[in-house]
Amino acid sequence: MEISAIEIHLLCKKISETVSDYFVSGIYSMEHGAMLRLNHSSKPEKLVAISSFANWITTKNLSIPQATKFVSRLRVLERVGLHSVEQVGNERIAKFSFVGRKGEKRDLIAEFFSHGNLILTDPDANDSIIDVENPQTFRHRSLVVGAKYILPPTRGIPLQDIDFQKLLSVYSTTGGGAESLSAVRWFGRTVGTSRKFVEEIFFRANIDPEIPAKSLLPGALHSLADASESLRSDLQKSNAGNILVPNEESDLEIDVCQIVPNSWKILSEQGLVIIRSFLSLSEALDEVQVQSLVLDRKRSVSKKARAKASELGSAITKQASQIELNKTRAAELRKEAEKLMKLGLPHVGPESEIAGKLKTYDLIEVSEKSGNQGRFVTEPRSFLKSYSGTALASRLFDEAKRLDSETRNLEKIMLELEEQKDNLLAQTKTQEEKAERKMVTERRERQWFERYRWFVTSDGKLALGGRDSTSNSIVINKYVTKNDVVFHADLHGSPFFVLRNRDQQSAAPPDEIALELSQATVGFSRAWKDELGSADAYWVYPDQIKKGAPSGEYLPRGSFFIEGRKNFVRHVKVELSVGIMSNSDLPENDAKALDESNENEKPADSHALLVVCGPEKSIANYCYSTVRIAPGKEKASHFARRLKQQLVNKIKEANVKESSKKLQLDDIMRVLPSGTYKFVVEKQNR
Repeated sequence: MEISAIEIHLLCKKISETVSDYFVSGIYSMEHGAMLRLNHSSKPEKLVAISSFANWITTKNLSIPQATKFVSRLRVLERVGLHSVEQVGNERIAKFSFVGRKGEKRDLIAEFFSHGNLILTDPDANDSIIDVENPQTFRHRSLVVGAKYILPPTRGIPLQDIDFQKLLSVYSTTGGGAESLSAVRWFGRTVGTSRKFVEEIFFRANIDPEIPAKSLLPGALHSLADASESLRSDLQKSNAGNILVPNEESDLEIDVCQIVPNSWKILSEQGLVIIRSFLSLSEALDEVQVQSLVLDRKRSVSKKARAKASELGSAITKQASQIELNKTRAAELRKEAEKLMKLGLPHVGPESEIAGKLKTYDLIEVSEKSGNQGRFVTEPRSFLKSYSGTALASRLFDEAKRLDSETRNLEKIMLELEEQKDNLLAQTKTQEEKAERKMVTERRERQWFERYRWFVTSDGKLALGGRDSTSNSIVINKYVTKNDVVFHADLHGSPFFVLRNRDQQSAAPPDEIALELSQATVGFSRAWKDELGSADAYWVYPDQIKKGAPSGEYLPRGSFFIEGRKNFVRHVKVELSVGIMSNSDLPENDAKALDESNENEKPADSHALLVVCGPEKSIANYCYSTVRIAPGKEKASHFARRLKQQLVNKIKEANVKESSKKLQLDDIMRVLPSGTYKFVVEKQNR
């Protein structure tokens, strides 16, 4: 499969327009590439796939569980802003430009040819290579750490730059190339694009691609330039994506394109391929990558089983061949025996015709120790010269019966082997289907409130909190109304939590609700990372929160000045619970609340499952299962796996349990407080 340079240009342009001002929140391995998770303080999260053949914005979960060593090293780019994405030169190369908070720059260069490559460079140090996935050395450049990154030699005029004057200039210089060079080959060498587009240009220009290049006239060059412009225009206008899927008996490769070239249509009419259409090129690329993942996952779980099945198949083939040979020999032996019975020979010598046939059947052999006499292989003391024609005929009938008996045994063995093979293939198919079901590629769109800390109180109100200084500011400035109450912990590094949509302005929240908000506030504060047993929190009204500090004082980013009386909730236990809930249990008004940055978000699936973290008393009211956690010593990656298993095991509804197995570990890790963890052991009644 080959994505053309112009398609890489359009994909890079789309990414750059979509993820402007985003920062990298995670880098993961995917099959033959890497995936960037991009976040924004107020916009929906985005995922960018960088495979060996293209880069695109993906809506799928294409990551694989174990990160490669190179991707692990690439995580130095996490928390760094993505400045731009652009195609480099006229090559199938994309450059991701990153800028850190202190202005430090890094470029991640993705090459989409020769099985792909990823190179991390320092643009402030003469584009020196910091790291490279596949170190290589070529005649014109070296892709090794410390070397300067140099582009590969140019491949011709970019398709987007082709016009009549440039074609005429090249043609006048080269004279159409060598005598035997065809027009399509000359054009392919002149223009830097994929073969399918070169063929499409000749089809649109209505020019025979196999005519000699030297016979091209200015009118033909004009037609080729016009066809190139037509193709460029169609590619730039197209929002669709198409996949060429070869049939099983075809040796063609899968391919992707924004349009359906005429060459694809011909293959489809011949019944060699199926063309599948998608709403965008990114969706088509998603499907290609998913099919690759599915195939690799199937192969990994059934590699040994299929190898064993192949061995059994070879054994069955050998058995079938031997059975057929035995049946043929038994029939021939009976035929020869019947002849001998009719002839009635007094004796049969080793030089007779029948003796020669018996040698070819491997029934007799010449014994040098016995004067080169012929003797039976199955009975070494029985010599051919001692047999009359009738006696030999009887012996041949016995040999035929022996072969029949051997054939029956072989058939029985072959049936057993076939049964073993069928059972093995059935088990293999089950394993592959199970592996495919376990491989979750569908990705749920996160809702606006999932960019923050959140949970639903026991009285059905949405509580919203900041994740860091930036989101703290957004929560206070954007989501606090006059009817809300704001909570904060009495220590550094605390989020602001907002109790939204209360019924009465200036009314104190009920004590049990205040305790829930206080527990969430201290749970997501520095108290968790410091492994404190308890901490104090307080709540205030919105009009007590001042964005500016008093004269002579300074407020850091994400901080606010609290004026007036603080309503403290003392000695709040630092402990939270994680649960699995249905999207339909969210407060309707809050779940549907959209602001100007969320207008294009898709409606949330009411049957989707969400992972929520908050006080046990509140989330237990609406979660299918909950698990209590506290500050401990276990890291998030390992803890999340165990936590998911406990949550899934506690669910009683079969359909919900099956859906919960598809929840991503990232979704669980995202809701956890910052720090390390342990499970709170629940006391059992005995």
